[in-house]
Amino acid sequence: MKSNKQRLKTLEEIQQLRNNLSGLLGNKKSMDLKGNHVYFEVRDNHHLLMQIRSLLQLCVFALDGDGMMLAPKNKNASKEDSITQVLELVLCILPDSQMYYMDKLDEMLTKLENR
Repeated sequence: MKSNKQRLKTLEEIQQLRNNLSGLLGNKKSMDLKGNHVYFEVRDNHHLLMQIRSLLQLCVFALDGDGMMLAPKNKNASKEDSITQVLELVLCILPDSQMYYMDKLDEMLTKLENR
């Protein structure tokens, strides 16, 4: 009986964490309304990680490559400036909140299993 109560309590705590989740895959109520924002859609965490991985691979390719990889309209920007812009974007879309949530979820479930 006590085990069922503990499981229910853990599930309620998980739901509370999920409700307070902020970030790309979090609830829309937690989004900051200040400033200008650009949004893109991701299907799930795997899709988000695939997008981040692709952006990082693009930066690696650009740094290793001989070409400038710049659009003709953007002749004043250096390769380093362009890569810096992409890396700043990657930092903005890292799923910090989701990773915190997953760590807490794992911790709670591990405690539940060990009881």
